[in-house]
Amino acid sequence: MAKKDRDKKKKETRPTARMGWGKEEAEEEIVAEGLKRKDMDTGRVELIDRDSSTPVIETYDQNTGKLEGSILLKNRNREGLLALVKIIEEVDVKQDHDANIKTFTHKGKLNIENPSTIDRLWDIDVSLDNIGSTDLKSKDISIQELGTEEPDNINSREFRITKDIKNLLLVKEFICTLPNADDVLNINDIEKELVKLKDKKSGVPSKPSKKEPETKKEEEEEEDKEEDKEEDEVGDTWGDGGTLVETGLESFGISIDRENVVHFAIALRSLFDKPVSNIKVVKNIPDDFKNPVIVDTTDGKANIEGKQIVWTMDKLAPEHTVMLKFTCNIMVTDIIKRRTGTIEVTYQSASSFAEGLNIGKFDAYTRNKFYVDTVERDEEPGIFDCKLVFDNSSEFIIQLFNADVYSPEDESKKFVDIDPNDVPLLPSGAQWHSIKWEFQSEEYPTFRKKLEFRVMPDFQTIVNGTASLSDVILEIGSITGVMSYNLTEVPTYRPKDVIATIKVVNNGSAPLNEIAILQHTFSDEYQPPKANEVKLLWDGEEVEVSAAAVSFEDKEFKINLKNLKDSSTGMFKPESTMEFEYPIHCVNPARESTFETEIIYLANTFPISQELEFKPEVPVIKAMHIRRKFRVGKEIATIGDLGHYRIILTLENIGESKLHHLVLLDKVPDSFEYGTYSMTPEITDEVGEDTLKWDIETLEVGEKLEITYEITGTGKYSPSDAQLAL
Repeated sequence: MAKKDRDKKKKETRPTARMGWGKEEAEEEIVAEGLKRKDMDTGRVELIDRDSSTPVIETYDQNTGKLEGSILLKNRNREGLLALVKIIEEVDVKQDHDANIKTFTHKGKLNIENPSTIDRLWDIDVSLDNIGSTDLKSKDISIQELGTEEPDNINSREFRITKDIKNLLLVKEFICTLPNADDVLNINDIEKELVKLKDKKSGVPSKPSKKEPETKKEEEEEEDKEEDKEEDEVGDTWGDGGTLVETGLESFGISIDRENVVHFAIALRSLFDKPVSNIKVVKNIPDDFKNPVIVDTTDGKANIEGKQIVWTMDKLAPEHTVMLKFTCNIMVTDIIKRRTGTIEVTYQSASSFAEGLNIGKFDAYTRNKFYVDTVERDEEPGIFDCKLVFDNSSEFIIQLFNADVYSPEDESKKFVDIDPNDVPLLPSGAQWHSIKWEFQSEEYPTFRKKLEFRVMPDFQTIVNGTASLSDVILEIGSITGVMSYNLTEVPTYRPKDVIATIKVVNNGSAPLNEIAILQHTFSDEYQPPKANEVKLLWDGEEVEVSAAAVSFEDKEFKINLKNLKDSSTGMFKPESTMEFEYPIHCVNPARESTFETEIIYLANTFPISQELEFKPEVPVIKAMHIRRKFRVGKEIATIGDLGHYRIILTLENIGESKLHHLVLLDKVPDSFEYGTYSMTPEITDEVGEDTLKWDIETLEVGEKLEITYEITGTGKYSPSDAQLAL
């Protein structure tokens, strides 16, 4: 039986090339030079050689090119098994909408497996590379023997990652409610955004997987906790403590009582060293969203399956970005926030999360035999033709990397001297025959022999990854309000200010970052206010409006409050009210002129979304040609007994304009008593004597007002005194 000689200098040339998922191989089924994978799970491979039509493969000295022997295949078989060395990782990443890692759960396992049900493996030595990021205690592993049945055919050890973990599969969802969202969500800008995220780490070492719930009740309790936690984490999208980051690619506001088209883009970028495979992305569509339509996929296939969009890809190359775009419609008639739906991703990878953890060397033995054929020549007694035969009688692929046959008389003389790269790999059942050498002896020749070989390994890194993305909340953007003037009629050819009151109410669920008030079509007769004439009451508190926020251009007056989130007031929150007040300067308006204007409220969210617009009803200001023409009369009539009189006052509008705020006065002499009024007056002493005063609000064109009261003389009275009028 061949033994490993660790002291021999030639041993230093022993090959340590990494097998399995070769770094530079274009095809993943290539395991190593000369081998192609047939079945990854069982470790079965096939020998590749230039001439597969012959059962014989000649071998040559790598340096001299001299024929050294040949491989004889058994029944032309070119297949065999490899010892399996597996790094198996289960990874689960939970992240928020902005790709911040919330939890990173990792389970690592290192398996050395014997896939054969016939041949055992023994004297197994494995050397690991780059264990520094794990809690593995030693890079060297020695296993005495592996059997052919479970559990003896597997040697397994678990490990954890002890350093900060870099997320190697970037997944990001972009949501946009802008009208031009299809152009905004383009692959170039999205790829730039993902590149910014590539250095994000979890911030903490990996956590072991949680204990699985043992009962249905425990499972339900755990689900409730997770839902509550997600509710807290999503929170108010635009709240003061919100975590959303403005990328310029996203907007989250939708409008009430309007069919909104929401554009979604899900992008993946791989940071693994090797291709990621078997990728499945599932987007859950909430019930509020209707009519999902797949717009585009840069790779793979996407299908709508009930309330899910399922996107699958066979492979994703390193440093490559792929994208799925789709749309959904949503119409809301209330201001309840709407979730956008979570995302789950599953994938497989052949690159470890453990920062380069790999297999450096592998040695193992299995069933084998070798012998020297020594044949004395028929016609030349004492002269022997000899050859060395190595027989791979196992199911495995074997590498014969050292074969020496020494002269029994002179140890410095070798009849066979095979270096590590001289003999191709031996499939199951194959024999390697050296070229014959001649030896002369009258005795039975005996030769010192040294053979070194190993079972070829298949080094596999298997990452089964899952990732889940939290959803965000679409806020309902809505504004309403009213406007009014304190006057709707102004006099002609005279200056007069009309006070406009603009009330804006945030009746949606989204805080508003921008508010604008536009009023159109001012003129020389009807002029806008100055900046310092604009007043603002915000929820009843007066707030200063900067001069920069007020402008007048092309007959349009505008108040524009921008970037409120960075101001001392903060954003315009739901249920809040703004009340603007400013004068409209009516400057000598001509007869029959009017001021008919349109006022528009505009608002937007943060990040910016589709602009909100509201148009209140606006009264018309009319210039009234008011020229006051009226007639005032007084009549005294006798009634009843002597000294009793009825005073009849008349006020008549004899012009073409309605009269406003008229005052009618009449003086009562001191020698008379008065009473019995048709309209009760206010009694004053405005002229030093008792005076009756009537306030008349309006007097229509052509209207005649008659007021009567009675007086009675006392003492020495003079009826003619009552004829005096004011």
